[in-house]
Amino acid sequence: MKLTKETLQNINGTVCIVSGIALYYLSFLLTLKIGLDVISAGGTLFATGLAFFGLSAFFKNQLVEFETKIMKKIEDQNENK
Repeated sequence: MKLTKETLQNINGTVCIVSGIALYYLSFLLTLKIGLDVISAGGTLFATGLAFFGLSAFFKNQLVEFETKIMKKIEDQNENK
């Protein structure tokens, strides 16, 4: 099984988000409160996980735009001939 960069980003993002949820759940389960340090660590995990998904979507969008521009230039060149 070949893992692409996008697949690894999605896996990493999912792991970060699940880890943040687990951190909140375990902290509350063990202490019946969630401290400020746990909130900040969980927030960092969520932000990192969502950033992985955002980067993946951003680069996919940029690639589609680039391919569209190239195809348009090729079509313009074919019409001019």
